[in-house]
Amino acid sequence: MTTPVSGTRAGGATSSLDELASAQGAAPTSRATQTTRTATTQESNTVTRAPASPPGADAPRGFPTETMDYYRKRHLDFVARNPGMPPPPYYLQYGDKYIQRFKALGPEQLSPEGLAWRDRALKGLQDAMETLRGKKGGADLATLERKPGEFQEFAYGTHVDAYLEAGLLALPVQDLKTILLTPDLQDLLTPEGLKQILEAGSRVRPKDMGAIAAATGSEVMRRDVQPTVEQIEREMKARMAQGWLQSGY
Repeated sequence: MTTPVSGTRAGGATSSLDELASAQGAAPTSRATQTTRTATTQESNTVTRAPASPPGADAPRGFPTETMDYYRKRHLDFVARNPGMPPPPYYLQYGDKYIQRFKALGPEQLSPEGLAWRDRALKGLQDAMETLRGKKGGADLATLERKPGEFQEFAYGTHVDAYLEAGLLALPVQDLKTILLTPDLQDLLTPEGLKQILEAGSRVRPKDMGAIAAATGSEVMRRDVQPTVEQIEREMKARMAQGWLQSGY
């Protein structure tokens, strides 16, 4: 004759499996406990899993243009792809610096045509950089980024086209003066800055000067613009003379 597990012995009290296990000092083995242990094991595996690989050094990300934070994103993208390497100074020391400064200009400083030119030019500069990024899967941009001097030369080289294609020469002199005086003089008088000034000047046609003159009064030209041009000319000559002396010519 068999006795049920949950039955009694000689009239004793009924004991369940859990009670018997507790009396013997053992924790109950239930399906819920097994499930919890399995989940804990999975969580442990997830925590100890190796982190994702960093983005490829030669695969810079693409970013929307005509945005205020474009150059900061380019800077941070380089840092993420090239740990320990200094990023191109151009991103923050020129690109981000001047997008903030030009965007701060309002109707008090620029005419409606000048404000529209500003936005077109800023987009053109960023588009030129994204065009380079699109070549060879980004390898061309990535290679230049690791050569700060060559990268700065490339970036400055995009300025004249962006400015002129945005309609710089169609602006009145008042706008041209504001635009000319917005950059710091030390940035204009770098070798790259002087090169873009000379290139822009070489592409001004007589009919462009006529249009500029027609857009403003001769008194404004004489009073406001000519002294600025003369100052830049003096600075350029001084820099050139200094270079000649240092080179031994």
